[in-house]
Amino acid sequence: MTGIEPYDWSEMTPDMLLAHMAGLAILQKKITKALDGAKRQYLRTHDADSPRENAVFAGLDAATVLVKRDGEGSYKVDDPLAYADFLSHYGLDCEGQPAVITVNYPTPNAMGERFLERLIREHGGEIPDGVKYQPGRSGGVTVTLGKGIAEHAFDSAELSRLAIEAAV
Repeated sequence: MTGIEPYDWSEMTPDMLLAHMAGLAILQKKITKALDGAKRQYLRTHDADSPRENAVFAGLDAATVLVKRDGEGSYKVDDPLAYADFLSHYGLDCEGQPAVITVNYPTPNAMGERFLERLIREHGGEIPDGVKYQPGRSGGVTVTLGKGIAEHAFDSAELSRLAIEAAV
């Protein structure tokens, strides 16, 4: 064990490891569903003006529960070009100044992957200002539960055993 992992998975057969990943994913989904339900129940009697409360579990002061206030919304420009077209169309100004400016902007083709690769290759590998290399996403393991599998009536003792083994 590396000290980072709470459980030594290296001693398991591939089938056991797969079974544990599936079981833990089921347990995670069930726990999330249960916790969400408990939070909904808590919100029935508490709001953001309620004081934080300490939650005791197994005789230990285990957590603090606090209801957070809803955040206030605000307007943000998510498409500056469409917004500039709107401002320009209506001839609007902003505090006595023009609300739009004219700028050089690359065409969609000039921003395409094939053009950028060719441009960089033809310029000795030099990356132009305003362009960055974005590495691909790292691979990993995904556990996707079968439809309805988390709602199946699994033996809770078996799921508990998996959680306990993983958390030790």
